Amino acid sequence: MNETDIERDEQEIFARMEAALPRATPPDDLFDRILTEVEAEAAVLPLPRRGRRRFGWRVGAVVAAAALLVVSAGIALRDAAEPPVVRATLEARTEARVTGEAALVAPDSSEGRLELTLLGVPPAPTGHHYEVWVLPEGSDEMISVGTFDTEATRDVTLDFALPVRGPFAAVDVSVEEDDGPAEHSDTSLATGTFS
Repeated sequence: MNETDIERDEQEIFARMEAALPRATPPDDLFDRILTEVEAEAAVLPLPRRGRRRFGWRVGAVVAAAALLVVSAGIALRDAAEPPVVRATLEARTEARVTGEAALVAPDSSEGRLELTLLGVPPAPTGHHYEVWVLPEGSDEMISVGTFDTEATRDVTLDFALPVRGPFAAVDVSVEEDDGPAEHSDTSLATGTFS
C-alpha cells in the first residue's frame, strides 16, 4: 500500500463518516478529547529503515482509531441532541368516542411543542370550536395551547408551540363557544394524563 492508497482510504473513511452522521455542532473541546484518546492508544514508533509498508499500516490504524472516536462522539452528540418526549393517551369524554395521543416535545425548554393526534373527531356543534389545553403540574388551572375546527368527522394531527415551560400533568380538548369566555368550558371532547 503506497501513500496515495492511504490518502484515498482516509478520504473514503471521512466521506462515509460525513454521510452517516447527522449535522451537529460538536463541543469546543472535541478535537482535544480525540487527540488525547489517540495519543493514549497509539504509541509513537520510529520509522523502519526499509520501506514504508509498516508505517502505512500504523497510519491506517491511527486513522481508524480516530475515526472510531469521531463516530462515537457523533452518536453521543446525536443522542444528546434528541429532545425529551412525554406521552399521553387521550380518551373520549363524550359519546363521539374520540381517541388519540399527545406528545410533549422538549416541554422544559422555550422551544417546547405539543404534538396531538386525534382519531374520529366529529364536526364541532354549530357556533362552537375545539380548543386544546395543558395543565401544568401542581396547578388546577389549564392553559390554552390553540384552537381548531373540522367540518366532517376525521382524524386530526396538530402541532402547537407550548405557551409556557413544563412540566405538564395533563392535556385536554374542549368544546368552546365561538366568541365565548377565555376559560375552559368544562365540556371535554377528550383528555389524557402525561406519564
